[in-house]
Amino acid sequence: MKTSALLINCYKDPADERFSPYHEWVSTQFDVTTVHCMSLESAEISQDAIITTGSTHMLTREPISESFRRLCLETTKPFLGLCYGHQALASSWGAKVVHKKFMERDEVIRLEKSDVLLQDLGLFFTAFESHAEHVVRNGNLKKHFEILAYSDSCKVEVIRHHERPLWGVQFHPEKSEVVGKQLLTNFSRIVSDL
Repeated sequence: MKTSALLINCYKDPADERFSPYHEWVSTQFDVTTVHCMSLESAEISQDAIITTGSTHMLTREPISESFRRLCLETTKPFLGLCYGHQALASSWGAKVVHKKFMERDEVIRLEKSDVLLQDLGLFFTAFESHAEHVVRNGNLKKHFEILAYSDSCKVEVIRHHERPLWGVQFHPEKSEVVGKQLLTNFSRIVSDL
């Protein structure tokens, strides 16, 4: 039996066509319930895990909703933030997010520390990137998170909270084929083992 995941759609328009690839990707490993980020009412969720999508929102221009921020801070469920979700997770815990030039391409991601989420991906792998904002590598981030991977364009590609099962990845695993499948398999195993 599949474990369950709450998939949080962070796009401005709940019907944004960019949401579909996330749902297709997550549903290969989880029974999926979806919710739009602006419809979150509580940090308490019944699903086994939480996965958040990318977004057209920019954290440097508009803050995340209070309920989404509370979820990032309060949940003890396994959490996987993708792109915007990664930035929102880090920002909720006090890390800085900056706006840079928009990039959209495959990027080589290099491991800095091994982790169960990145198991079987090797010391480096290629993943798809599409973003204009980046989490800053500084003391505020390191106070709460381990930096697990980086790239030439982004010094904070993957993070893991020091005490809770909270991860963020800057790249888009739902568009990264074999790498994305392995990452989701690893996350599914984390959820099942808890």
